Amino acid sequence: MSIWTLPTALQARLNGRQDGAKERPSQNGQSISYYINKSINNRRSNNGHWHEVLCATDFEQKICKMADRGIRKVYEKWQAIDARFIGEQKTWEEKLRQTEENYLIRKRELERDAIFDATPWWYIPLIIVFGIAELAMNAEVFDIFGSARFETIIMALILSFAIPMSGHFWGRFLREDEKEKPLIFLSVGCLAVIIFSLYSLAAVRNSYFKNTSASDAETVFNAWLFFLSLNFLIFLISVYASWYAHERDFKLFKFKRDYMAALDFINKLGSKRNALKSTCHNQIFRIRDSAHERISVYRQHNLRKRTDDRRPQAFETLPDILIPEFEEEVFATNGKARSTAYLLTD
Repeated sequence: MSIWTLPTALQARLNGRQDGAKERPSQNGQSISYYINKSINNRRSNNGHWHEVLCATDFEQKICKMADRGIRKVYEKWQAIDARFIGEQKTWEEKLRQTEENYLIRKRELERDAIFDATPWWYIPLIIVFGIAELAMNAEVFDIFGSARFETIIMALILSFAIPMSGHFWGRFLREDEKEKPLIFLSVGCLAVIIFSLYSLAAVRNSYFKNTSASDAETVFNAWLFFLSLNFLIFLISVYASWYAHERDFKLFKFKRDYMAALDFINKLGSKRNALKSTCHNQIFRIRDSAHERISVYRQHNLRKRTDDRRPQAFETLPDILIPEFEEEVFATNGKARSTAYLLTD
C-alpha cells in the first residue's frame, strides 16, 4: 500500500467540514482509541506489546488504520527480501572463513604477503594488443600460399595469439618459485615450438621475397632478419610482462584473490541490505507523514465549520502511528575492519 491509497486531501476537507458542522468531536470529548500489536509477525499478544493509537474521530481512525496496514506491508516486504539476503550472507560468510584460513596459513608458511591482490589492469589489454599486431604481420605471410582471405585470417589468428599466450605462460613459469617437473618439460617444448614457428615463418617470407623481389640479397636478408626480430621482440615483451604481472607463489595469490573476492561480495551484499532497509524505512515515514497531513487538513476544515472557535481537546496531538523497528546491520563494515586488522597484524 502506498500513500495514494490513503484518503485524499479532498476527502479530508469534505469529512472535516461535515464533522465540524455536527460539532464532532465535542469540545471536551475524549479521544477514541484502538490497539495494534507492536510485533509485526503477531507472535506476542500480551498487554506489554500493544500500542494504543488515540484518534479524535472515526475518520481519523480510518486514516490511521489504512496507514498502519500500508506500513506493515512495506515492513513485511523488507523482511521477505532481507531473508533471502541473509541466506546469501551466511553462505558467503562460510566461504570467507575458509578462504581467509587458506590465505593466512599460506601467508605464514611463506612469511610474506602476496605482491598483487589481482592481476594488474594493464596486462590483459597488452596481450590483446600484441595479438592484433602479430595478426597484422602474419596475415601477409599466409597470403603467400594463395589461400582464400578467410582461411588466411584463421591461420594467422592461431599463431598471432599463440605467441603472446606462450609468452604469458612462460613468464608465469619463470616467475613461480615452485616449478613442477611436468610443467618444466611442457614449457620447454612450447618454447621450442614457438621458436621453430617464428623461424619457419621468416624463412617462408625470405624465400618468397627471393623469388618475387628484384631487391639484392642483402636487402632480402635484412627484411627477413627484421621480420624475425620483430616477432621475437613481441614474444620476449610478452614474457617480461607476464613475469612482472604474476606472483611468485600461485597458491598465495589464488588464496588472497579468493579471500578478497568473498570479502568484497559480503560488503556489497551488506550495502544492498542497508539500501533496501533505507528505502523501506523512508517509504514507511512517507506513509506516516502523509497520514498526518490528511489529518491536519481534516482538522483545519473541521475547525472552520464549528460555531465555537475553541479547539477540541482531542485535537491537541496527532495520532501516534507506530513505526516498526528495523534491526541495525553493521556486518558490512565489520568485514572490512577485520580484513584490515589481519593484513596489518598477521
